[in-house]
Amino acid sequence: MPFVVMNAYAATCLVGKLDSMAYGPQTPFLEPDNFLYGQYYPEEPKNQSHINDPVLTDLLVRQRRTFDVARRREIIYEIQKYLAKQQYYVQVASSVYIAVWDNALKNYGPNLGFDYGGRLTAAWLDR
Repeated sequence: MPFVVMNAYAATCLVGKLDSMAYGPQTPFLEPDNFLYGQYYPEEPKNQSHINDPVLTDLLVRQRRTFDVARRREIIYEIQKYLAKQQYYVQVASSVYIAVWDNALKNYGPNLGFDYGGRLTAAWLDR
């Protein structure tokens, strides 16, 4: 996506300022709360559809406050089932990410996000 177009998308559609419908890139998430809470909790910037569902809001808060891993997983599964019925967003297939790097690059791994700086601070070249 061209830089100017991406800036316009980020300033409007990405934060829910749109007249009808939009589709565009989202940040990949590595932890369920990062995606679920931001996307569906009322007044969150990433809640682009302005969802304010009391049942869903309660589930989101409960999964955040649950420290028992097994119980939190159950709540997240409950959220997924609920969202599958509500269809607030039309989901598309996941992308496939392929990463390749020179064998001399050590202590590095692929990153599912837009911030490569953190990964590269600990990496080095073994030449």
